[in-house]
Amino acid sequence: MGFSPGAWRTFRAAPLLVLSAMLALLALVVVPAGPAHAYNGSTSTCALQGTTGYTDEGQQTDYNRFQKPEGTKRVGVIYVDFPDAAGTSLPLTPYYNQISGAADWMWKASNGKVWLNMRAPYANWVRMPKSSTDYNWERGFSWDTHRTYVKDALAGAANAGVNLTNYDTFYIVPTSTAAAITHTPTWVQNPANPTWVWNRTTNAWVAIKWAVTFGQDMWHWGYKVANHETGHTFGLPDLYAFDGEQHRYVGGWDLMGKISGPAPQFLGWHAWKLGWITDSQVSCLSTNNTYSTTLNGVEYGGNGYKLAVIKTSATTAYVAESRKAADNDSGACATGVLIYKVDTSVASGNGPIRVVSNPRAAAPTGNCTTLDMQTWKPGQTFQDDTARIRIHVNSSDAYNDTVWTYKW
Repeated sequence: MGFSPGAWRTFRAAPLLVLSAMLALLALVVVPAGPAHAYNGSTSTCALQGTTGYTDEGQQTDYNRFQKPEGTKRVGVIYVDFPDAAGTSLPLTPYYNQISGAADWMWKASNGKVWLNMRAPYANWVRMPKSSTDYNWERGFSWDTHRTYVKDALAGAANAGVNLTNYDTFYIVPTSTAAAITHTPTWVQNPANPTWVWNRTTNAWVAIKWAVTFGQDMWHWGYKVANHETGHTFGLPDLYAFDGEQHRYVGGWDLMGKISGPAPQFLGWHAWKLGWITDSQVSCLSTNNTYSTTLNGVEYGGNGYKLAVIKTSATTAYVAESRKAADNDSGACATGVLIYKVDTSVASGNGPIRVVSNPRAAAPTGNCTTLDMQTWKPGQTFQDDTARIRIHVNSSDAYNDTVWTYKW
């Protein structure tokens, strides 16, 4: 019997007595198990720590540099044009409407933990001091080059009367005529080298910490590009590949990979890193044992287990989570148990998370890719002999999936 997202019962993960490493799946004795213990720099045995620096999949996050993913985030939306690319559209409603949906998406993704309070304090164009072609807007441009753009935009906004201290972060939106401003990168502060802008309203310097600087690709990606880039201000890495086949690691299973993917909800591992899933919702298997865990879909709020994690080394783990066609994942190509490997020693853009392929997955149809179909169903088992782990899907309903995790 299924349970509604608001009323389903919580099943505690439980270790299963193992008679041998290859014990038959039905010969099981269930006893209580303990959860993982914390996130963001804790000593939990399944809360892997990052080794690459900056954005990574480690549980610790440097909140001196990154933005805490909690509460209301005051977002100042600043519209900019250029001497060579004048803004001609007033009012600016079409621009705001193109990104404003990010607020509701983030609210659902965080299960009500984060609200993006987006405000446009100056309903006109802020003229940048340089031509759009003079900002060297290339992928991989330097932090200092990017900082110049951010400072020019916000100094212009401050001169127009915007009180910069009213905002935690900024969305800087260029006119559609600025073809040179192509893509949408995120700018994150360097606490050792603060970025100061004179705030005319208060006659004082203000430190700028975070900004999403939109490019013309916003008209292709829509508001979810704002969610992707805001994820970077929270410390999340890119899950798409920086070279080669771009979406070969996670497909459309997290918008830190493919922004327009069919199931863009943040992976449960990310939700745990961000503190949206608590340690009591993670079934952690770090020693030789066998657990049974009923996982509630990551799309749903409430209590109960969301992740089954098997630690395989100081920097690696296998993760199983339940994915359902609901809320942000209403367009999912497949439902069931998603299994992926986390490696916190792998840098952003090189596959720090990789979805495990299921040889029995359904064939893709329509706009779905092969990787978008890689969920596991009742009776199916994934095993890694080298890591000495096994994940078996025991049962499934509309809201939950039960998995047995083994480590020997």
